[in-house]
Amino acid sequence: MTLPGTDTLIIEQPWGVLRHLLGTRYRNDVYDGGGALIASVSERRFLGPLRKLLRATAFSGRTTFDLALADRGRQLLLIRKGSGKPPTRVTWPNGSVVGSVRHEGHGAYGLLDAGGQRLCLLHEVASFSPGAIVKRDGRRVRRDVLTLRPGTPDPVRSLAIAAAVAYDVVRGVGTNHTSAGGFDFPTLT
Repeated sequence: MTLPGTDTLIIEQPWGVLRHLLGTRYRNDVYDGGGALIASVSERRFLGPLRKLLRATAFSGRTTFDLALADRGRQLLLIRKGSGKPPTRVTWPNGSVVGSVRHEGHGAYGLLDAGGQRLCLLHEVASFSPGAIVKRDGRRVRRDVLTLRPGTPDPVRSLAIAAAVAYDVVRGVGTNHTSAGGFDFPTLT
């Protein structure tokens, strides 16, 4: 199970004028509902000059991403998106496939099993509040909050967490925040 015992995740990434306009690497920190740091998300590979250039434009969301959700260096989930608009693939650190997350339009995200069959929609198992700009330790951060339905089993739980911690990748804007429009995520009922 990914991040056991944690049904509320606070996901924060650095926010500032330069980060907003020129940031090319995907990075955020994940806290539990009480504010304790429990994991981080970062890119696993070096970015070459061409990818950095593309990420500084509106093409950022169409570049490849290879992210790791890790707890104190121990990888928990690997999150990969190919170029263009394919589903975002989620694997365990040993390489076995958890499933994928597919943006289905109008704020709907499908959580798919390893064979590509839809397990459910993300909003059926979680609520998500994106994008509040707040301060943590004197620095501005963008804060997203994911609240999972208690008892959500794997692989749905892990796919929902992957979708939230890689939110900008899954929704197709990558690191180019200026290209992003508003987002209307359905609430958990």
